[in-house]
Amino acid sequence: MIKFFRRIRQRLLSENKFSKYLLYAIGEIVLVVIGILIALQINNANEVSKQKQKTNNYKTTLITELKADLTRLNELDTICRRKQVDINNYLSYFKKPDKEVRTVIQRMENVIYYGDFYQSIVFTIDDIINTGNLELFNKEIKHAILEFRATQEFYDKNRDEVVQKWVLSNLEFEKAVDMLSFNELPTDEFKNPKDWRFDLNSEQYRLFNNMALTALRTYYFRTDQNSKVRQGIENLLNVLEKD
Repeated sequence: MIKFFRRIRQRLLSENKFSKYLLYAIGEIVLVVIGILIALQINNANEVSKQKQKTNNYKTTLITELKADLTRLNELDTICRRKQVDINNYLSYFKKPDKEVRTVIQRMENVIYYGDFYQSIVFTIDDIINTGNLELFNKEIKHAILEFRATQEFYDKNRDEVVQKWVLSNLEFEKAVDMLSFNELPTDEFKNPKDWRFDLNSEQYRLFNNMALTALRTYYFRTDQNSKVRQGIENLLNVLEKD
């Protein structure tokens, strides 16, 4: 093809047909420009296809991670709400003027702190933001991703403070009791008259109740966190799956 055009140029020059040669030269330039434009168009189409594939891969991974997060979140939320009921039952009964020591001691066993906080496994969001690939998504998805990330960061920031309060309260209680004896439920047969659990006005009960209340507040923080994060997950899933 190149030899063909070269022969035409040479023939026009040898015949001294300058005007025709000029038209030919312009036409050749136009053909070159068209070729470049076509190549650019093909390259752009390939690039768009790659970007679309990357976006779809991100979406697929995000949906999988978010659904796994949602399952874990629901499991932890069930535990949190059950513990709230147990602690509230204990504290409510302890406030009764006609409470019985044996019942108080039995309900104390249910005042347990389960420290497994929700931790997201949606690591793809970090990759999307850190690599600048957030721009691959439309405005609605970008907003949902950033909103979900902001909710996570808010609770991560406040979590340590909440847990620290429970830790300090628990340490105060542990310093005031013999933990080995405390973990053995007393019976009428082996009742120790010096056991603080049989004195409802003891300092140990005050510290235990403070610890129970702190644990309850921690569970309330966690259910609030779970509710807000769940809302963020469901919103993000909704925009990803309908896009």
